[in-house]
Amino acid sequence: ELGFGKKLLDLMKPPNGLKHKFLRETNKKILVSAIRSTLKDMLTNGITTFVDFREEGINGIKILRKALDGLKINSIILGRPKTYMDEKTLQDNLASLPDETLKEALKILDMADGIGLSSPNEYTDKALQQFSKICKNRKHKKLLATHVAESLETKKISQLRTGCSEVYRAVKWLKPDFLIHLTHPSEEDLQEVSKRKIGVVVCPKANSIMGVGFPPIKKFLKEGLVVALGTDNVMVNQPNMFEEMRYLLMYLNVLEKNSSTISLKEIFKMATQNGAKILGLDDALGIVDEGKNANLVFVDFTMDNLAFSHDILASLILRGRTENVKLVMVEGEIVLDRVGWFKIDR
Repeated sequence: ELGFGKKLLDLMKPPNGLKHKFLRETNKKILVSAIRSTLKDMLTNGITTFVDFREEGINGIKILRKALDGLKINSIILGRPKTYMDEKTLQDNLASLPDETLKEALKILDMADGIGLSSPNEYTDKALQQFSKICKNRKHKKLLATHVAESLETKKISQLRTGCSEVYRAVKWLKPDFLIHLTHPSEEDLQEVSKRKIGVVVCPKANSIMGVGFPPIKKFLKEGLVVALGTDNVMVNQPNMFEEMRYLLMYLNVLEKNSSTISLKEIFKMATQNGAKILGLDDALGIVDEGKNANLVFVDFTMDNLAFSHDILASLILRGRTENVKLVMVEGEIVLDRVGWFKIDR
């Protein structure tokens, strides 16, 4: 809420956006406590797995791991170097990553599950290629992702500097496993993403809060993209998948002036199965079977707001709330029990 009403780049552009200044100036213990509060809140919402684009290099990863200590929740940590290229270097678009930054990136890969960049706009073409190489050439392949085309402003910056879109540069040089936002893609951008079968994580609620637009989800589906639903920055938008599903459905129907623009099943897949597919989580693809990880969320349909449902998906998306989540299980271990039925001998 500290930055409410400010422009996207004033808030989020590294290294001197309000977010970055605030993170640098905040006491480590407070950061750990704040992150831990969010992690616990996610569990109460039935979120058993999250992906975090971690700020502040190696130190940022250590802070998150400290917050995770003792909490049973699946974490996928995508770190990034805390040093960035200056404007002149970016304008020239010739330089490789400085040795110090490259060494930091390699250390991050030893500690995290991959690299998640703020934007291709923060690096030269050669630097993007280096990130791709170190992620994909390691013994155990690491995830690689970036934010792209979040706003018209970031799209314009890329075009003026390099003559190419953020999306094109990401796809050609970075070769990521998935992209975040894609709020303002061109038709050519979409074709490139589709051709390479790159997953897309949309964040419509966060995009709306920031006033940057709404992703063309109908076009994504038409192109056959695997689309997952994300929440983006916790400082802007608290993770709650009930709210995300509901917001996506209502806003899309308003935009298209059609109450059947997208199926309820498709929305639910975006909040569950599709994210697992994009991340390569084979044990989290919505299949209840022997040998699969028991990441389960139990919802009480006898509660007043869900009772007398004629369509479970419609009720869950249009009327579901956090308090309807009665039991959450992560890898077979009960981490939230609002009914007190289960007693486990340890």
